[in-house]
Amino acid sequence: MLSGSEKYYDDIYGTMGKDYVAEATKIHELIQTYKRTDGNTLLDVACGTGTHAGLLREWYQVEGTDLNADMLKVARNKHPGIRFTKSDMRSFDLGRQFDVVTCLFSAIGYMKTRTELQKAIKSMSRHLLAGGVLLVEPWFTKEQWKRGRVSTILVDRPAMKIVRMTRGGIRGNISLLDFQYLIGTARGIKHIVEHHEFGLFSEADYMDAFTKAGLPVIHDPEGVDGRGLYIGIKQQIKP
Repeated sequence: MLSGSEKYYDDIYGTMGKDYVAEATKIHELIQTYKRTDGNTLLDVACGTGTHAGLLREWYQVEGTDLNADMLKVARNKHPGIRFTKSDMRSFDLGRQFDVVTCLFSAIGYMKTRTELQKAIKSMSRHLLAGGVLLVEPWFTKEQWKRGRVSTILVDRPAMKIVRMTRGGIRGNISLLDFQYLIGTARGIKHIVEHHEFGLFSEADYMDAFTKAGLPVIHDPEGVDGRGLYIGIKQQIKP
């Protein structure tokens, strides 16, 4: 989990060139293709710093939820008009349903077992109205994961420099990511170390989780950012 780098999250991914605007537009197009409800409420699960949520507000009444309180603090400061709730995607219950539920940028990977994956998809499905759509952007599969890969990102701003070095490992069906950050400002240089673990699930694992949650599912191999996308549509009850 993140442990001190939350305030630098947007700077890092902005430097990496992540195009949130293009992604939000594509997400909207997909929602309009598959959604069968008349409403426009949207819940972004594992919303992080709220960038997708803020952009999707152009078309939807948006709420967000995340387990990381520091991420939510950043999101609330950026988007005071959006309701953000702290909750665990495996077991959350907001007491209401939405036309759309999203779980983006591979946040579902924090589920490390098939049981956890199935619990998370079922929890999201419970929050969908009949005819609503669930969009989940997966983490890498075991075949896609590159063990031992090392990468570096540099944020170079006049008042702040950030270097993030990442090394990937593997343990069974879990990918391991070690991050080390150096953050330099006029006050000094700060060092942050983080360890993350993500479940490596197959396409069949994701499809099975959607099926067990009662959601017919479509796998879009490209998705919004090349990682693919699973699209589940909650069946409408026939009169």
